[in-house]
Amino acid sequence: MDIRIIAKTDPVWLSVAAYADTCSWDACRRMASLMREGQFHAWERILVAEDDTDFMGFCALVKPIGFPGPEYNPLIKWLFVREKYRGRRLGQKLLVTAAGYAKELGYSQVFLTTWHTGLYEKYGFAKIADKEVRPGYSESIYARKI
Repeated sequence: MDIRIIAKTDPVWLSVAAYADTCSWDACRRMASLMREGQFHAWERILVAEDDTDFMGFCALVKPIGFPGPEYNPLIKWLFVREKYRGRRLGQKLLVTAAGYAKELGYSQVFLTTWHTGLYEKYGFAKIADKEVRPGYSESIYARKI
């Protein structure tokens, strides 16, 4: 299993977007659409876990646009591990790799948003706020020093 950090110039970029379109989580399709539209800029990247023949999961490291706000930069988004690969700590490996890449860029912390409770603390994240995404729906914002 390898984790690759890919940019929109990488040969597998559109293959990862096609894979994201098939995922069971609706948000993955949003990421795939942004990938196809070329909406990733400068240092923004997709991190993909793969074995010899299969994409196993992914996440993105991006500059936030809109929610949760520009002060939560860089933001880890769209963490997804394919169901048949869960339980192998791939999510943790993707988060650690994303944080390492952010550190290489000169950042001292990373952020993520979620509605899950008790999931990201075990990976060194601490809840710092709750913020309304849209009327009647809020998510928690987490940070991790790197």
